[in-house]
Amino acid sequence: MLNINFHEHKWALFYCAISTCGALCYGYDQIYYTGIQGMTPFIDVYGTKNSSGTAALTTSFLSLTASIIYVGELLGALLAAPINDHLGRKAVFLCASLCIIAGAVVQVADNGSEGLIILGRILIGLGIGQFTVTCVLYIGEIAPKAIRGPALMTFQLMQSCSQLVGSGVTQGTESLKSTAAFRIPMGLLALLPLLMMASLPFLPESPVWLMRKGRIEQAERSLQKIHKSTKNYEATMDIHILEEEVAKEKEAEATSTWVSLIRDPIERRKLIFACGAMIAQQINGIQFFYSYGVVFAQSIGISQPFTISLITNVLQVVAVAVSVALGNKVPRRINLLVTTVMMFFAFIIIGGFGTRKELTTGFSTAIVVFSYIVIVAFNFGLGPLAFAMASECSAGRNRNKIMSCAIVSFFLTVWVIAFTSPYLYYSANLGPMLGFVYAGSTCITLLYVWFCVGETTGRSNLEIEILFQEKVPVRQWKTHTFAVPITSVCEDEAKIAMESGLTEVEHC
Repeated sequence: MLNINFHEHKWALFYCAISTCGALCYGYDQIYYTGIQGMTPFIDVYGTKNSSGTAALTTSFLSLTASIIYVGELLGALLAAPINDHLGRKAVFLCASLCIIAGAVVQVADNGSEGLIILGRILIGLGIGQFTVTCVLYIGEIAPKAIRGPALMTFQLMQSCSQLVGSGVTQGTESLKSTAAFRIPMGLLALLPLLMMASLPFLPESPVWLMRKGRIEQAERSLQKIHKSTKNYEATMDIHILEEEVAKEKEAEATSTWVSLIRDPIERRKLIFACGAMIAQQINGIQFFYSYGVVFAQSIGISQPFTISLITNVLQVVAVAVSVALGNKVPRRINLLVTTVMMFFAFIIIGGFGTRKELTTGFSTAIVVFSYIVIVAFNFGLGPLAFAMASECSAGRNRNKIMSCAIVSFFLTVWVIAFTSPYLYYSANLGPMLGFVYAGSTCITLLYVWFCVGETTGRSNLEIEILFQEKVPVRQWKTHTFAVPITSVCEDEAKIAMESGLTEVEHC
């Protein structure tokens, strides 16, 4: 029914799930830090006392500590590229784990120093940035094309699950009167990279990277491990395809440059599509609910902000899980157009409620309900699909470069939203009228979906590359037929035939 044989690919899915530890760290950090911002012990330690003697976190503290992690993530995304090239995917996973553990230790050991909190969050960001780039690359390289889309979407699913856990942890500790209320959630972050480090000896290295390094036997063992649940699997054909791909990549290395991303119209289109997916995912302001959800709920008079946060994350997990399960069934363009329009109108309504001078309990509850609509729509559509679209559009000789640019675009956009939100909400005195701002930015997302999103479900990486080469409009990607039929067995032969102007592929 869902066009996927999960049992046949269970080991590939299992390894993809392990590699999403970065998503777990990213999601957990977002929500636990959102929660501790509303805890009295945290406010007493890091807040500033006002004229009445009551401590409160300053707008600058909220903005800087919540957003600085994205600076670290941006740097981590850039750092991942050379490590990936020279040492492999597992080396990046190890380096990222060590950075996050170091950051968690610094935060737990701190006792009121804003500088150390910032250092800890930068270290955590370095790890998450490395994880994010490499996880998406790794999944794209080990997942068979039958499950590639849903496998890439599991990044958002795992992120959502860890956000639910983080929300539950902060709700459980917020009643503690000591600093343990926020130190426990901080310390638990270190468990996730520790689990990743424990799993690394059992995780197969990317066969694509191994072939690039000339380690053919190791690449074959890696493929056997990935396809362990596939009956009568033989790695010979996959090894042959990888050899051909690596040979072609080496031939194209001279043209694989950063400048080509701008000068070559085909590569430029890939860059716009990949980076646009990550910008479109965040420009609509969804990050506001993740970075300041508890503080936002408190500001509109909600008496149980931690419960609201928990419900939000339950809805998120359900929405992402359904989206992943239907990943090969629901057309992407229709999905994204409908869910983005839902977000647009929900933001308009939230902004409209915010125009009232005083919010009654009924209006505050209505704001929360429409915030739930935003969360559900995002997590059924752009949340899980943006990572899949960015990975699939990063096809061809500049794959690593385009993917790095996409992740950098993602973290840069997230940083802008997280940094500006407190100033717009408090200093500019917009309050819930901030919804009008994000309704406007959601129009950018809608334009991206209309002009840049095509159907790639069931398409191989080579087919996507040729769609770009032939400059096929995105609205025709689903129905487009190639002059030379391309199958998973004879992709390389078909490409050679097309380059030679042949109309048949005799070998296939």
